[in-house]
Amino acid sequence: MSARADPPPSVADARPWGPQQGGLIKRALEGGARLLGRGAPPQPEAPPRAEPPAVAEAPPVLLVAPAGPDPAERRAWADRLWGEGLCLPGGAAELLRLSALLPLTPDATLLLAGDGARAAGGIVSGARGCFVSAFDPLAEPPSAAPKPGRKVTAAPFDPAAPAFRARYHNHAMLLEPFRGGGSPAALLAATAAGLRAGGQLVLLDLVVRDAPAAGRWLEAECRRAPPPEAEIPRALAAAGFQVNVVEDAGPRHRRAVMEAWAALTEALRGEATRPTPAAARAMVEEAEAWLLRLRLLEQGRLRLLRWHATMARAPS
Repeated sequence: MSARADPPPSVADARPWGPQQGGLIKRALEGGARLLGRGAPPQPEAPPRAEPPAVAEAPPVLLVAPAGPDPAERRAWADRLWGEGLCLPGGAAELLRLSALLPLTPDATLLLAGDGARAAGGIVSGARGCFVSAFDPLAEPPSAAPKPGRKVTAAPFDPAAPAFRARYHNHAMLLEPFRGGGSPAALLAATAAGLRAGGQLVLLDLVVRDAPAAGRWLEAECRRAPPPEAEIPRALAAAGFQVNVVEDAGPRHRRAVMEAWAALTEALRGEATRPTPAAARAMVEEAEAWLLRLRLLEQGRLRLLRWHATMARAPS
């Protein structure tokens, strides 16, 4: 099947974001800042400054350590947004939508790599009945051989030095695998080496277009820069994949983010207990990271693309 691009998003999806669309996350930022006893945080629309402004008056009493929120606090907000242990907007529903693109059977083994792969593997295996080899940056090295019949196994994932069991997996799903760095050529060659003949691949990740990704966003997400868009098809071809479909997943991604934040802010309004200062600060940082990502997507500096490809030949 020849490669094709899905139709472009509708005019409604492509229009600039107005106050109604961006307001939910901004309100989360402002609400978290109020819980900390300070003014609203810097708005993502403002251009970054080389140096912070000088403060003449004495610094206020700090409610949270200046080193930044505990990563566990941000992880707790991510769990509420996407589902426990998951990192993908849309949560379990989006995972199952992506896995439905692959012909997974109860005796098939799926190579699943990326942040949140352990939790995602359990969801996919539970729904499709397949075996899953999950490669997660936060997974511990296995201490012993997996027990016979165990459906989901987990191992560490290093995108800078990817290595998978050769010719073992039937299909693969890579979920934002370049968040921690690495090159498309190396990762896709390793993925191809780990697949059996005729294996299929679903790859979902951000790519940059003309301008480099904003440093402020990279810092907010604690991540490396995404690869240039043109690198992915070259790496797929070099690894022996034939691309079947390329989809612009950005519009659906944006909707999932906004729906999750709307649900979270509504839930917070109904809770009797206010978040702790540490949790409030973590919410501010998590919300700002997503607001910056959505802004870069809307500006066209980032794209979220989904490739569906099939192993057509041995890697070159």
